[in-house]
Amino acid sequence: MTIILPDSPAQSLPPGPAGVCTAAKVRRLSRQVSQIYDDALSRHGLTIGQFGLLASLSRRRGLAIGALAERLAADASTISRLVRPLADEGLLRIEIDPKDKRGRLVWLTDAGHQRRAAAHAGWQAAQAVVEQRLGAGRLAALRFLLDDTYERLEAAE
Repeated sequence: MTIILPDSPAQSLPPGPAGVCTAAKVRRLSRQVSQIYDDALSRHGLTIGQFGLLASLSRRRGLAIGALAERLAADASTISRLVRPLADEGLLRIEIDPKDKRGRLVWLTDAGHQRRAAAHAGWQAAQAVVEQRLGAGRLAALRFLLDDTYERLEAAE
């Protein structure tokens, strides 16, 4: 698949009203997609953020909040807000980091493994809804643009 992207400044969008604000458009899309996943995961008592956290911990033994934040491309305070209710439900265990007594390590409990596995069907259903609404070609193009854009913006930092 070939996608032609405008690279020259002459082809870029002119500055203007909020209707062409890139951040607003990305946030609007993010909210819409997140809502599809949240709806599909709600019967499992999870949001897409919580499911992503459980999935990130499913093959690892004890990750620090900072490492989870990096893995999920989020900030530590967001991860802390996701961790607390899951720990309160018994899906996560939080322990003192033996290498740094100030740090905490987050572990997935057996109940957390079971909830993640059960919720996987909801995640797959959300994936299918997004693909059905966009079509396979448009979804592939979107994923390419998202990955490419992320890499370009990250490299510019």
